Amino acid sequence: MAPAAPSTALYHRLLRLSLRLTMFLAVLIALLCCGLRIYTAYLVHRAIVLLDETARIPVGTTEDSILPLVSRYGGQKQIPSPPEDIEDCPNKADCEYHNAHIPDYSYEVNLSTLNVYSGPDRQPERLRRAVAFLMTRTPSFLRDLLSMRFWLADVSIWIRAGRVEAIHGGVYVEGRPAWLGNAWSLSADMPTEWRSKNYVVDGTFLEMWNDGGAGTIHHLTPAATPEQFQAARDFNSRCLTGLIPCRCLGDLNPSAFQYMSKHPEVGDTITTPGCPSPH
Repeated sequence: MAPAAPSTALYHRLLRLSLRLTMFLAVLIALLCCGLRIYTAYLVHRAIVLLDETARIPVGTTEDSILPLVSRYGGQKQIPSPPEDIEDCPNKADCEYHNAHIPDYSYEVNLSTLNVYSGPDRQPERLRRAVAFLMTRTPSFLRDLLSMRFWLADVSIWIRAGRVEAIHGGVYVEGRPAWLGNAWSLSADMPTEWRSKNYVVDGTFLEMWNDGGAGTIHHLTPAATPEQFQAARDFNSRCLTGLIPCRCLGDLNPSAFQYMSKHPEVGDTITTPGCPSPH
């Protein structure tokens, strides 16, 4: 029997090589996807624990008592902006309230997708910018598959005279078609227009990195009920990790919308396009 022609042998060798290369790339992509999903799940879990631990901080507690939490999550001390000029304020009552509650300083903590929103202390600035550039250039449906959806969880703890003046927390995530946010603020007293209440939900517009969106802000005092605290701080973590993005604020924070459906007086200023009405 005549030996195979050189061209036929070369063809078979190239075919085997291409098959091996395809299998190698398939395994590499699978490992990359699994690695990104595991890392994202880890960061989301840290964000959930961070927000949960922060939610248990009582107003008026000492600064020293919250320093371990700040250190554990790599928080940074920030000096606030100077007081606003009352004469230039369109709403003098709001400006007076703001100026009266300016802290001596605050501790800021944040976690985000691959830490792209985090400061340079978490990873080198060039690496952070490179990752951010890659993510912004990747189509959203591919980022969803690779667990690279943009999200941010942040915490701000205000300190005044060595004690906690107020605590703020929030989670923001890229939804479809726009960003979604849920934030809460706990302080000893309410802003001027809600002075007689212990829990109010207000709507807000978001201006995030590469897009806009809508969010809710829950204002609470220590006299708010446990059900109100849960409604304010609860959020659906699948909006951060699920393959299908959440579509509206009701998906991100279903507990709050369920509460508002029974108590419309706490959220009558909210407008949430794309979500069921809380009323």
